[in-house]
Parts: sequence; C-alpha cells; structure tokens
Amino acid sequence: MRVSQTWKSLFIAAPMLAADVHAESINWYCTANKVNLTSSGQAMDAAFQFQLGVFTGGFTPHAGNISQWAANWHSADSNSYSEASKSFSSAHHFAGNTGAFTVGAKGYVWGRRSGATHDEWILFRKSDWNWPAAATPPGSRNWSTASASANDVILGSLNSGGTPFLMQSAAVHSYNQWRNVHLAGEMLIAANDDPDHDGSPNLLEFVFGTSPTQAGAPTPTPVSFVEISGQQYLQISIPRLRNRLANVVVEVSTDLVIWNSGTSYTVEISNTSEAIVVRDLLPSGPGLPERFLRARVVISP
Repeated sequence: MRVSQTWKSLFIAAPMLAADVHAESINWYCTANKVNLTSSGQAMDAAFQFQLGVFTGGFTPHAGNISQWAANWHSADSNSYSEASKSFSSAHHFAGNTGAFTVGAKGYVWGRRSGATHDEWILFRKSDWNWPAAATPPGSRNWSTASASANDVILGSLNSGGTPFLMQSAAVHSYNQWRNVHLAGEMLIAANDDPDHDGSPNLLEFVFGTSPTQAGAPTPTPVSFVEISGQQYLQISIPRLRNRLANVVVEVSTDLVIWNSGTSYTVEISNTSEAIVVRDLLPSGPGLPERFLRARVVISP
C-alpha cells in the first residue's frame, strides 16, 4: 500500500445578496432553550458555526465521504450558536438563483466546531428543503431543526421533540488534530513517518485507528477475485475509519509503474462503516494483462 499526502485550499462560496422588497427568504433556525450536545455529551458552545447551503456537482453527502464535503459545499448564510438562547437563527434573503443555488438544489444545515482534539459536525436536511426560485411578490420558507426527522440527519443526531436533546454533533478527526494527541512529544510526526517502525506510516495509523507509537501488525486490506459473467476481477476491501478526514483512493496498474484511478478504471462496490470495497473494471486471467491494485490516502485540509 502506498501513502501520499495531498493538501488542498478550501474556498467556500458565500453569496450574500442584498435583501429587497422582491426577495425570497429562507428562515432557518433551531428551537431555543433545548439541550444541544457534542459527541462527548458536553453542551454546545459559542464556537459552533451553523451554515445554510447546498452541495454541487451532483455530490451527495453521506457518512462515508465526509472528507469530500468541504470541497463540494457552498454556503449561502451562516450564524453562530448562542449559548444564552441555546439556538441559532437567521433569515437568508435573495433576489435571484445564482451560482450553486439553482432551483431545486437540496438545502442543508451544517453545524461545525473545531477543537484541539477533534471537530464536531452535524449535517441535516428535510426532504422538502429544496432551493426555491426567487419570487415576485416575495415569499418565505421556514426551515427549522425541529421539522427535520432522524432519517434526514446525515451526520450527528437529531430529536425533533427535543428529548433528551435536540441536536448532538459527531466527532470528526483531521490528521493534524489526531497527530497533536497521538504523537505529542514525538519527533517523527509527518504523515509518512513511522515512529514505531512497524511498516505502517502515521497516515495509515490515522486512517485505520491504530497506534502510531506501539508496533503492531499492518491492518489487512484483503484483495480477492470476484467472478462476473464468467470473468475474474480484482477487488480490494479497505477497513478504514470513516470519521477521519482522509480520502482513500484505489489505483490500478498493469506494470506497477503507471497507476490510474477514478471511475474509468475502478468501481466502488460499497462504502460502509466497516470498509470501502472497490473493484477493478477490467478482468484478470490467462491471456490478459496482469492487474494490480493499491490504495493511496489523501488527507483533507
């Protein structure tokens, strides 16, 4: 398995269009004075920022692709969490459907708090939160946390009745935050370093949830053959932790020199809490070119 480190700049488009008498409005908020918690059971605090927005490019967020959320996210409005009222509340006014905010785009509310050891995220929507057309005469919509159901939560937890809590975020770990905890005091802290000399660099220890300072056996990433229409195809299973802000890329080669990835070369069979399973698109076998699979890890900023 080969490991590489990639950093990307994050740009969040935030069109803040001036409200006018002909503007459409989305009132988005959560019920005040309810219990809202972090993943560890602590009360949400003012460091939480909530955003109203959409994902673009046909991207659908789920718990298995959280490392890709930020790159596909476009925020229309934001509001800080109030510890006094235990809520967030804002009204987004707009007079046109520009950029990512096309009519019918799925609307989401994304709450985030960065901390020393982890991030706390919650992402949710309601099935009818679809971006409206700018209207004349003006109209308004109310998108409240209480109107969303547990089935509409992508990450975190939500109880529409507010009992025993209204919102609870989930912990999401970046490499830097993990490093600051698990490699504190170590000299070899770079992603490709291997301080316990067990053959698994820090980045793989991060993705698999293993100790970077206590030597252990490498995490198995079994490769197998699957038969489809009488032909054999290579398939790999990678049991990574999906709350890590890292993207596992499966690459294929015929000569161990040139490696390719993407939907023209592989197909994702499943992406669950247990593992990512990816299959080669071309068959292997007698009379066919040899095929090789490897996994590369790309960390998110």
